[in-house]
Amino acid sequence: MEEMQKIVNYHKNTYMWRIGTVVFVGIVLIAIYLFLTRDSGQAEYRYVTEPLKKSDLSLTVSASGYIQPIESVDIGTEVSGTIEEVYVDYNDRVKKGQLLARLDTTKYQSTYDRAKASLQIAEAALQSAEAQYYQAESAVKRNKKLKIVSKGDLPAESDWDIDWGNYLSAKAQIANAKAQIEQAKHALKSSLYDLERTKIYSPIEGTVLVRNVDPGQTVAASFQTPVLFTIAKDLNRMELQISIDEADIGKIKAGQKARFSVDAYPDKRFETAIRQVRINSEILESVVTYKAIMEVENRALLLKPGMSVDADIITQTLEDTFVVNRAALIFMPVNPKSKTLFGGSGGGKAKVDPLPHIYILKEGKPHKVYVKILGSNGPLSAIESTELQENSEVIVNQEKAS
Repeated sequence: MEEMQKIVNYHKNTYMWRIGTVVFVGIVLIAIYLFLTRDSGQAEYRYVTEPLKKSDLSLTVSASGYIQPIESVDIGTEVSGTIEEVYVDYNDRVKKGQLLARLDTTKYQSTYDRAKASLQIAEAALQSAEAQYYQAESAVKRNKKLKIVSKGDLPAESDWDIDWGNYLSAKAQIANAKAQIEQAKHALKSSLYDLERTKIYSPIEGTVLVRNVDPGQTVAASFQTPVLFTIAKDLNRMELQISIDEADIGKIKAGQKARFSVDAYPDKRFETAIRQVRINSEILESVVTYKAIMEVENRALLLKPGMSVDADIITQTLEDTFVVNRAALIFMPVNPKSKTLFGGSGGGKAKVDPLPHIYILKEGKPHKVYVKILGSNGPLSAIESTELQENSEVIVNQEKAS
């Protein structure tokens, strides 16, 4: 019986020990939980900051446009006809006066030969008229002498009238023949001009950009001069024609530096400067723009005519000023306890401050500083304020703590 009581007491003590162990572990776990979560409301968020630094900031105007040769010439023909030969192709280098193409000359050679023959006929007519004039003039001279010798009795009045009339007629024939010669000379000159225009020469030294004709093709110059070739004088220097929006044109002037890129070389930036700002505007779909002309060295021939350009024109450089990320200017801190914006009500609404400002982290809390924005360029803005100090921690974001 005594042994049974010992067994019962043993089991009773074991059961109580187990309960005590469970209670102890539970108390420890609760204590750990309370320890870890006692400041959770304050540690739920953390501020992301950047040190405030001074630097230079360039203000720019962005615009787009195209690359063109500085000087290019459209070459056409003043006469119509069939292209018989073409002597150059795309990208060929040509010299000034080099033969580019030739039209069929049959028609124009025939016109020239006919005009030349007409001139010869007019010259022969002049010789005939001069011979007749010589005869008529001799007859008049004889009549004058005869009249003196005969004391007015000879020649007969009818003979005098006939000879005098022949004289005046011969004189008029000479004048007419000379006029015919002048007319024939002009016709010959015109036909020679057209004949020479059947050969198309390069007026400049350069590179062939466009060739619009092939042998056998007919060109008609009746109403306007057709463009057969386009030749760029020098591709070592190119011209940028940039379209500036009317809202930005007041900031743009000659001499300003610019940087641009092209799609063919996205990682390369080209340096240039504005040579001219054109006064005349261009209107396309109710959008008003003005042309800014720039030049760039192209000795490596990387830039091709017609390439599209994205340019940034430097209108002003702010030197030694505080520069912050735009995120700092739009940041609004959240109250970690109420999870609402600072200054807001329990419902989460807050009045947005319209004045430009940033937040500086002081003793772990955000401190508002009103600033003046001097200018912006993309994600960066230049600011100033008497309250700002270099290396202050500027809050740019607030995120949950891990």
